[in-house]
Amino acid sequence: MPPKSAVERSEHRDEIDDLLLDGRSPRFVSAYLKNEYNESISHTAINNYKKKHLDVTKEAIIDYTNKKSKEGKEVQSQKNREKKKEKVVKKISSDLEKLDEIIEDSFNTKIDLERLVGDPDCDQVKVEGLKLKMRQQGISAVNAKTNILKQEDPTVEVNVNKDVTVNLLNKVKEKRRELNDLNNKGRDI
Repeated sequence: MPPKSAVERSEHRDEIDDLLLDGRSPRFVSAYLKNEYNESISHTAINNYKKKHLDVTKEAIIDYTNKKSKEGKEVQSQKNREKKKEKVVKKISSDLEKLDEIIEDSFNTKIDLERLVGDPDCDQVKVEGLKLKMRQQGISAVNAKTNILKQEDPTVEVNVNKDVTVNLLNKVKEKRRELNDLNNKGRDI
């Protein structure tokens, strides 16, 4: 182990540290020690001690670098979170648009019932069953959209649309019975 320097051995070391940390030059500290305590420590020895043990600039640079590094990581982490959030927002928005299309298609599909009732190759009950399935798909899309948006329960709109479908299905059944009755009357003639 190398021998301790004159400053490290001095009984006024704390005072020397304070003077140096207050910004006093090594020449000033050397003169101060000589005048106050008749202690001779060269300004070169004090300067070497300062560089080795009190290099606050070096420590400040290390501290600054560490802070910037942490800030940089935090900023990058924040940017990554914002990118992820933006990606999720775009996905949800896209999903909502797709659900809107499903809802619109399922409730706005029009089938010419009058034309189908007269077509012997078309099974009106199957057509209405298909329409009912489409509307059920629309209802599922409405429920999914509601869950995403956390809106009020859409049961009123859904029930109205379901009731309309049931009414249409009953009308088709009624038209089919009328058609069968007409066919049966034609056979009796």
